[in-house]
Amino acid sequence: MEEFIQGKHFSITDPQNVNTVIYQINKTEKEISKSAPKFTVERLEFTEELIGEKKKKTFYIDEPNPQGNKLAILSFGKEKVVINNGILEGDKVIISKKPMPFKFKTLYNNEKTEYKEVEYTPNLKRPISIIDPETTEEVKPVLYFDEKTNEVKGKCTLKPNKTYFAFEIRDVNNNGFNLVGGTPTFTN
Repeated sequence: MEEFIQGKHFSITDPQNVNTVIYQINKTEKEISKSAPKFTVERLEFTEELIGEKKKKTFYIDEPNPQGNKLAILSFGKEKVVINNGILEGDKVIISKKPMPFKFKTLYNNEKTEYKEVEYTPNLKRPISIIDPETTEEVKPVLYFDEKTNEVKGKCTLKPNKTYFAFEIRDVNNNGFNLVGGTPTFTN
C-alpha cells in the first residue's frame, strides 16, 4: 500500500539580494529528558523558482499541528537579518506585522577553525542553529556521544574571519517567541 504524506505548503517572494529561510519551532516533550531544551528548531525544506529578478520560495511542513505551527522567519540581506515570527494555522500563514531588524558584527579569529558545542535532545533535535549569512546554509554539526554527560552533542567547524548567525528559541507565547540570536563568540 502506498503511503501519502499529509502536509501543508506556502510561498513567499524574496526581493533581489534577500534570502529567506524559515524554521519550525518545536516544543520538546517533557518525557524525552529532564535536561532537554524547552524548544528545538527545524529548518523547513523549500523549492525555489525565479520570477524575473525575484525568487519565489515554497516552504513545506510535512506534519502540520492542528493547534498551529510556530515559525521563525529569517530574511538575510546585506549585513543584516530581519527576524519575524509567524504561525501556520489551517491553510494560512499569519506573520507578525513588526519584524525585528538585527545587524551583524564581524567574528574575527586568528585560529584556522573554531568549534561550538551544540546539545541535542535524545531524538536528535537541537535548540540552536548556526547559519552562514552569505549562503544561508546551516553549519552542520558533527555528532558525538559525550560519555561524561551521557548525551548526544555536536561540534560545528567555523572558518576564521567569517561572520555567522546563531539563534536559539528560549520561550514562546501568544505574541511570538523570545529569540536569542546573533554572532556567537568563542573563547579558547
